[in-house]
Amino acid sequence: MVRFDMNLRTHKRATYETLRDMIVSFDLPPGERLVEKDLAARLGVSKTPVREAIALLEAEGLVEATPYRGAIVRWLSRNEIVEQGFLIDAIEMPAYQIVVERITEAELATIDRVAKDLVRARRDRDEQRFGELAVQIHLMLFACTGFPRLLDLIRIVVGPVGLRYDKALVYPFDASWDALLALSLARIEAVRARDAAGVRDTVAEHRRRLLALNEVTLADPSVARYFKDA
Repeated sequence: MVRFDMNLRTHKRATYETLRDMIVSFDLPPGERLVEKDLAARLGVSKTPVREAIALLEAEGLVEATPYRGAIVRWLSRNEIVEQGFLIDAIEMPAYQIVVERITEAELATIDRVAKDLVRARRDRDEQRFGELAVQIHLMLFACTGFPRLLDLIRIVVGPVGLRYDKALVYPFDASWDALLALSLARIEAVRARDAAGVRDTVAEHRRRLLALNEVTLADPSVARYFKDA
């Protein structure tokens, strides 16, 4: 269910966040045409913030715009799953050495508290909360590097595009969701041991398990409908 909260934020930001959440949750499914007039009426705003939001969503990789044909919600893609993994590894794996050297016990204690909330979100089957917390843990782990552009890149890669794949491939399947939770928790414990090579090995091992499960879930008709190449 999309949470409308137009009165507490600007229409521009609220429109963007609402459309983003609708795409991530498949309330706006892949292939759906994004007609500014229809969306503006649906959200109770003018066409201007809708147009601006669509431009932002295109930049984030959630929307595909074609000249003279307008914008549609992008289809999911097996190739993009591979790309997601490649980008996450390219950005995060080299940085683990700095993370294990710089992260403090106080920072780890704060991450532990968020991890407990993550476990509760899994228990409560709260997909939106789980996704938000998982991204938060990523950012908290790498915040200790002191590299703001690194955080921006991580936010882009594990943000809305990644959350949409989790919505399709992970949350409907208990084994996959448990595997994603295990990956997040194992990463924290490996960082706590302050062994960068161990962190990389742990993350790679858990990701292989999750990818193997993804291959199974991709065959499910309820998932395949979101893909053009499933």
